[in-house]
Amino acid sequence: MQVLKKITLFFLVLGLLGCNNRLTDNRIDVSDQKYDIIDYDTVNQSMRVENALNIGVLLPLSGKAANIGQGMQNAMFMALDDLKNNKLVLKFYDTKSTEIGAAEAARKAISEGAELILGPLMGEEVSSITSLALSSNIPVVSFTTSPQVLQKGIYSVGLLNSEQVERSIAYGASKGRSKLVMLVPNNNSGLNIVKAGIASAKLHGVDFKKVGFYNPNTMDFTGIVRDVSSGKDFDMVLVADTGNRLKSIVSMFAYNDVMYPNVMFLGTAAWDSTNLSKETILYHGVYPMVSKGYGNSYFANKYHETFGEQPKPVYSFAYDSVLLASVLSSKNKNELDAGITGKAGFIGVNGYFKILPTGQSRHSLEMLEVTRDGPIMISPADKRLVDRDTEETDVRYITYEQLPRFYGKNSSEVLNWLNNN
Repeated sequence: MQVLKKITLFFLVLGLLGCNNRLTDNRIDVSDQKYDIIDYDTVNQSMRVENALNIGVLLPLSGKAANIGQGMQNAMFMALDDLKNNKLVLKFYDTKSTEIGAAEAARKAISEGAELILGPLMGEEVSSITSLALSSNIPVVSFTTSPQVLQKGIYSVGLLNSEQVERSIAYGASKGRSKLVMLVPNNNSGLNIVKAGIASAKLHGVDFKKVGFYNPNTMDFTGIVRDVSSGKDFDMVLVADTGNRLKSIVSMFAYNDVMYPNVMFLGTAAWDSTNLSKETILYHGVYPMVSKGYGNSYFANKYHETFGEQPKPVYSFAYDSVLLASVLSSKNKNELDAGITGKAGFIGVNGYFKILPTGQSRHSLEMLEVTRDGPIMISPADKRLVDRDTEETDVRYITYEQLPRFYGKNSSEVLNWLNNN
């Protein structure tokens, strides 16, 4: 077998000791599937090391999300090949892309000695393993972006909507923008974005004027854009969508004479999956993204070289989860939760990130601007995150007068969801 070409990449793990020792060997329990590019004879050596950290990795290796799960597994193999940490033992368990499969996988992983779980992918899968993991005192570092399923002991390394919304609104406010409207899909993701918008607007002194909810399957935004555009009493519009829906939404805003420079368009990281270089209406629009510096480029290039395809964004979070686990392997196994939520945080291929005791993650995000030549970085990612652990805004205590007007969804239904989530 051809040995994977090594490229030296130094990961700085802030404030954590035991990471300067040279790590000499990877160990991983693998399935029968082999990749010609990786030397599994080296990666899967039988040598046993005392006090190794046994990790159960729960991924959808079959079923509807199998392609994503297998890509994440590839990224984890890549991380192990880079780290050469002989104190990590990873064993993969197939969630079969279902809640029942995730629960079965977690039971098997724990019965076989897992001391830490990485995964699963989806929020429903995380919910299905929560009681078992907590009762077994096994920390979970998942990849979900559903904040409702997170708590102490059940964490996520994924990029949450709340941190993206906060970064976008903070940037708009820093440029003198002070009046916000949003257009979001009428589903739980949209409601989470609205919740984050309410908290972020209060934090940055922004007047959150209106929210328009639309059917996530529609392509007709005539009515909802007309409703939120009435009065034109705003200077920021956050659109939480991508692809043709994003293009249709901003075209309808332009039809209603809502465009730059009177209004700044804000987005989420989902914008990065759409080629916006020909969308003149969105020129000067901005959105947040994990750092596209050396680490992210290194990961994307090496993944492409190794596996012959461009990685999906979630693959890089799978890579960083192994980095996190590598740090934990030098910790006392009774202190894994403290290691996961340490205030110093971590630096991986997605830049600086930390995991809060609430289970939510926060990443240092840069801001990109849409131009005819493609996105350009206009605000770099902070090297460290401001510690706002105790500054989380509880939207239940925001007065009715401070809430935006809701269009496309019953106000009482929105308020009931906000009060219970």
